[in-house]
Amino acid sequence: MVRALLLALLTAAPAAQALAQGPGQSGMPLSDTTADTTAAPSADSTRWPAYVAPRPQVARAFAGLVILNGAAVAINNLARDLPSTRPATWWRNIRGGWNWDGNNISTNNIEHPYGGAVYFNVARSNGLSFWASAPVTLAGSLMWELFGEPVPPSLNDVIITSLSGITLGEATRRLSLLVLDNHAHGIDRVWRETAVLFFNPGMGLDRLSRGQTWHQLANPPDRRPQSLRATLAVGARRMTLPVTGTEATRMNVAIAAFGLQYGDPFDGNKVHPFSSFTFGAELATGPSTTVTLLGTRGMLAALGRRDGPTRHISGVFMDFEYQWNEAFQFSQQSFGLGLLSRTSGTDWRLNTDLSAELVPLMASSDPYAEDRVSRMYDYGTGVGGRAFAQLEHHGFRVLSAGYRAYWAATVNGASQSKLIQFATVEARAPLPFGLSAGAAYNMYLQRSTYRERSAQSVSLPQMTVFLSTSGR
Repeated sequence: MVRALLLALLTAAPAAQALAQGPGQSGMPLSDTTADTTAAPSADSTRWPAYVAPRPQVARAFAGLVILNGAAVAINNLARDLPSTRPATWWRNIRGGWNWDGNNISTNNIEHPYGGAVYFNVARSNGLSFWASAPVTLAGSLMWELFGEPVPPSLNDVIITSLSGITLGEATRRLSLLVLDNHAHGIDRVWRETAVLFFNPGMGLDRLSRGQTWHQLANPPDRRPQSLRATLAVGARRMTLPVTGTEATRMNVAIAAFGLQYGDPFDGNKVHPFSSFTFGAELATGPSTTVTLLGTRGMLAALGRRDGPTRHISGVFMDFEYQWNEAFQFSQQSFGLGLLSRTSGTDWRLNTDLSAELVPLMASSDPYAEDRVSRMYDYGTGVGGRAFAQLEHHGFRVLSAGYRAYWAATVNGASQSKLIQFATVEARAPLPFGLSAGAAYNMYLQRSTYRERSAQSVSLPQMTVFLSTSGR
């Protein structure tokens, strides 16, 4: 599936700039070069009727939420043999209080963001704007928590489903438009529509209901960004695990990572929500989990006026991040105020990224949480910040370094507060055949304070070596 998506992205748009998440989990580019290419003019203007944007259909969007949530309830009751929801549980959930559930971190930070992205794309497919689709996503989450499950509603589920659903939803919408081609036919059309139905069912099912899955139509004019780069990397990682005895334990795993930079914030074009974003995903061979990283960061709006390409751009960002490996568990949803800069010389170019962030909800590992809240991590709310730098030589990424920190007051869990820090350094060297070899050193630092015990700190280094290839 990842390979198919990579091939689709490489054939769907020309490329440029890369600032996607890499094997070092630094939030910096995974690509090897950043040469810009301008997209060729679309043939839609001469071969097909003009594209007509769908009119907002709010009632149809909410009807879609009801149908999807109803289908999910039926699947839980029939296929998964879970307890049934009924009017009595609806009334109890409406009258009763909210809680914090004890689900594992992948359920809360992969399944719920995926569900939120479905809600969001139901709204987007019915002609609603990015901003108008946000409350629809919240409505879909509330509908599920109150009427879709026979258990008390969960506050963390609503926050994660709504915020991460918006972030992941707009990213998957734009990726779906890259994969889709309303001019395609035959097997080419089948695999494109099937792929979108799988990773973006909110859009895929709406297209199916309108007959757009098989009709040949004009493509949206904004389906291709001016710049795009997809990257695939494979390698090995040596991790230090939390101390369980007198000595630290180490583990070796194989990894496969996919990264994407969509759009170029420096190109001078008007910034729309997620007209520029990064996306990253990683798989590993550890015994406990397979999806070890999933995240996206997009620019919501630019601050100040621009009259063309620029070397500095400040803006508001929206982030979703999930990490679960054998060493630690972490997730966050945040809003950032940041400054991106690009300094170029004859042979070298330096890219930097500085931002301060507000974190509505953060999850982080805690050794005492299972006894207190029946899960292995705490929830908190707080603030954060990041600083990244990337050095390129003739467009090839040579060296990058980054640091992030998050402080959160615990709102549900065993600790009183958490300070989480990430630091990374990564170096790359070019190889023949469009490949590159690289190594990354990462450090995860966590300091936890408690009311009834002394503060505890943990440092978990990781070393990764990898081969990667990029496509424009």
